[in-house]
Amino acid sequence: MTKTMQSRSGMAAQLVVRRLARFGRDESGVLVVFGLIIFVMMLLIGGMAVDLMRFETNRAKLQGTSDRAVLAAASLRQTGNPVAVVEDYFVKAGIDEYLTGVNVTSGINYRAVNADVLAEVPSFFMQMIGIDSIEAPASSTAEERIIDVEVSLVLDVSGSMNSSSRLVNLKVAARDFVDTVFAGDTENKISISLVPYNGQVNLGATVAPRYNLSTTHTFNTCADLPTALFNSTALSNTTLLARSDPIDPWSSNYQKPLVNTTNRQNYCSTDARLAVKPFQRNATTLKATINSLVAEGNTSIDLGMKWGMAMLDPGTQPVITSLIAAGAVPAYFAGRPYSLTRDDTARIIVLMSDGENTSQFTLHAAYKSGLSNVYRSTSGATNGNVTIYHAARAGTDKYYVLTPTQITGYQTGIWTNAVSGGVGATNLTWPAVWETYPVSYVARYWFANPLGVSVSTWTNTFQTSVGPTTKDAQLTAICNTAKVAGIRVFTVGFDAPAVGAAALSSCASSPGDYFNVTGTQIQAAFQEIARQITQLRLIIGSA
Repeated sequence: MTKTMQSRSGMAAQLVVRRLARFGRDESGVLVVFGLIIFVMMLLIGGMAVDLMRFETNRAKLQGTSDRAVLAAASLRQTGNPVAVVEDYFVKAGIDEYLTGVNVTSGINYRAVNADVLAEVPSFFMQMIGIDSIEAPASSTAEERIIDVEVSLVLDVSGSMNSSSRLVNLKVAARDFVDTVFAGDTENKISISLVPYNGQVNLGATVAPRYNLSTTHTFNTCADLPTALFNSTALSNTTLLARSDPIDPWSSNYQKPLVNTTNRQNYCSTDARLAVKPFQRNATTLKATINSLVAEGNTSIDLGMKWGMAMLDPGTQPVITSLIAAGAVPAYFAGRPYSLTRDDTARIIVLMSDGENTSQFTLHAAYKSGLSNVYRSTSGATNGNVTIYHAARAGTDKYYVLTPTQITGYQTGIWTNAVSGGVGATNLTWPAVWETYPVSYVARYWFANPLGVSVSTWTNTFQTSVGPTTKDAQLTAICNTAKVAGIRVFTVGFDAPAVGAAALSSCASSPGDYFNVTGTQIQAAFQEIARQITQLRLIIGSA
């Protein structure tokens, strides 16, 4: 090779080396490569988004169809086979191939339906990273449960309810309450026990024989309850209960009591219109009973609440069973009140008052039963004459004989040494005395005036009372007992004074369950309570 050719080859090699070196130092193409990498990554991410959107679209369709299907199948008004109902929804949606299972559980008052769904959604872009498909699962559960509802409607019918049209407004509110609570209850799941109360609770001629009331008299059907019973939900029908004394603690100037006994102001009302009505379902009958209510007497909120509680305690089952046999309670309420631990039962007390607890009157033990020192003639010219024997009076004239006068009745008398009417006179029992004559009348005209002592001395000798402080404590006890037992307590203070309003507010299950109303506002309060009760009755849940 010539020197010229060698020179040229060396120059060429040097040129190549210089160009390669320059190429290695050249950075002008870096962004293009980076841009290509970013583009590929964006394409992949965008493709994954498309795949995920397709997945979510399919999943939403599956979930929506599943939700609608189980809700329809769980309805207790649905007469078709629940499984077939679910399958039909998926067939019509064109996705029945993805339905993997349907489970149904049901009972007398509930049905629960579960559906599981799974679909494989093919991927378009995720295949580039090895993911050929995405699983789209769906699961739905729906339950419809019609719960049993037991309501005690405890209404104040004390004398103050005659003021300011309170009783009129109460009747409207209570009638509307009955209609709203019973609306839509075609399965007879709801019962209402009506408990009117004033100074006492009148069990009435139908209910009272189902309890073990003492038999010192049969003048009324009320019971004086010991304090201990207010710490329990139960009120056994076998436990001996002291029948309330047959007293009129208020009247003092009683005219012709043997004839005009309608003037009596009985502490325990004997008016059949105020009797307890347990476990009723007939709206027409209940509303007629409410419409016939009358107002009289004192206020014992504690007794009203206690008997309202008793109507929800399972210990009352024997009473309801007996009333069903007598035709006084519908047969479909057999087994009620249900156990307090039974699921699917809502227990409600609606307690209303326009006042506060007042004194509850009873007789001292010596004057509750047995023969008295009072005689009454039953024949001849002395028929009706009353003689009171006073053993402690000095001398032989220990018999004070009252003879009726035209104007003032049996209010004047004379001292003698014998019973008016002689052996024909009847020795009255103490219950017989009180069933005819008011306590204040007896104290004044038969004892205080003849013996020259104060009327209050003899009134207090015969009669005692349980005061508001004790009764407030009993109310607190039974309200707390009810709440611990899981019973929902709504209370309504209707034009109530501060003390009564505070007691009712404290008794309610929560601050929102107490209603402080005046006038016609009571109608809105009862409607709101009724609305909440109807919401409790039907529970539908889905997941």
